[in-house]
Amino acid sequence: MAERAEGDRGRPGGAARTAVVEVAVRLFSEAGYEATTMDDIAAAAGMSRRSLFRRFGSKEDILFAEHDDLFETVERFLEAAPDDDPVATVRSAARMVFQEYVRSPEITVPRFRLVRAVPRLRDREIAMTARYQAAFSRFLGRGETAGRRALTGEALAASVIAAHNHVLRSWLHAPQEPVPWRRFDEAMAFVTGSLGALLREPPVPEGDAGGAGGRDAAAQESVLVAVYPAAASGADVLSRIRSALGPEGG
Repeated sequence: MAERAEGDRGRPGGAARTAVVEVAVRLFSEAGYEATTMDDIAAAAGMSRRSLFRRFGSKEDILFAEHDDLFETVERFLEAAPDDDPVATVRSAARMVFQEYVRSPEITVPRFRLVRAVPRLRDREIAMTARYQAAFSRFLGRGETAGRRALTGEALAASVIAAHNHVLRSWLHAPQEPVPWRRFDEAMAFVTGSLGALLREPPVPEGDAGGAGGRDAAAQESVLVAVYPAAASGADVLSRIRSALGPEGG
């Protein structure tokens, strides 16, 4: 992820845009998000109001500019990845996201505090989380939209997101501490263990009611809806999914 960031900052406008984000975050933290205007940001960043609106559009767009860039990078990473181990690929993508967050605490930490204080910013962050989860689900499902693989892919994507956010939040509360890379990797290994093994199983032919450990057609066509709190830990999410899947899930 460091390579991506260096490339981004090296292209025309990349460093300037990052500088604007840093200025905006500082003003939001000092004067408050609602009290800070686009005019304030433009003046502090040394640019015209028109240029600022053309580049970003709104205060929210400034605050989440690097979020959007990162998501596009992750999508390209998934598109270019080989098909040999989709679970490992998603774990690598989650690690890329985590690395980008922890490499810029001067932006990430105050943004975390702002998101907690301003409800509509929280809504924007939830929408971004949903985009990552949908991208991971599509990749793990390999084009399937129904059946066991699609279901397992959705469950695993939700677990990966929950584990990532669980470890990230713990670091954001104490950013002066070393980045918990070992805890992050352990969390990813934990949530991708059982469900990842299911994704690596060969597909069950249609109509094979007695195959794959006695699963019947009705079981293959069942749909699981997993509902969990936004603050749930990876372990809690995985436990709920296993319980919903029944003996076959764990």
